[in-house]
Amino acid sequence: MIPEALDAQHAALWLIGPDMRGLLNLGATFVAEHGGNIDKDIADKFGEKAVVFMSITAKPADITRMANAVAVLKKASGCGVVFQPMREPTVPPGYQEELYGFDVITNDAAGLVAELSDLVARFGMMLVGHTGERRIIPGPRRQVKAGQKFVVMLPHDLDHTLFAHELNQIVKKYHGTIVTALRTVPGLLWWW
Repeated sequence: MIPEALDAQHAALWLIGPDMRGLLNLGATFVAEHGGNIDKDIADKFGEKAVVFMSITAKPADITRMANAVAVLKKASGCGVVFQPMREPTVPPGYQEELYGFDVITNDAAGLVAELSDLVARFGMMLVGHTGERRIIPGPRRQVKAGQKFVVMLPHDLDHTLFAHELNQIVKKYHGTIVTALRTVPGLLWWW
């Protein structure tokens, strides 16, 4: 049963270690057996290593039980395990409460992520989350495309027009498109 919002606490769980079959299932079973609900999960492989991340909602007592049982999960998985209970999110002074995101697809190139993250920093935004992906597009002339999703907190005095203009310039430079311009995103992303 998913806890009511007033009776819920959030936590993050990471498993990092050798790739093995059933690693995501092991983490999901651990959360379920301790009364938790998985709001978001990411599983990825990097060479011979794997990373599983889960954003969890549960009753505070269940979060405490999970925190106390981490050693069992570590032994069963053979992975490094980090479990982090979270307080309610707070908004730093000078920032808007809502989260915003933008999503672009461009030709892949060295320096692309650095240039986009520099843009975010120059406009005083606080980076909350970033996901990047590189894909090879088949066809008579193979292309490598990069997808970038950024989630940010905006300062109160952001010049939206100037930011949109500079983002567009970077995207044009890499022969891309803006899939989603700067817009509000659900609060669940707080728990990335």
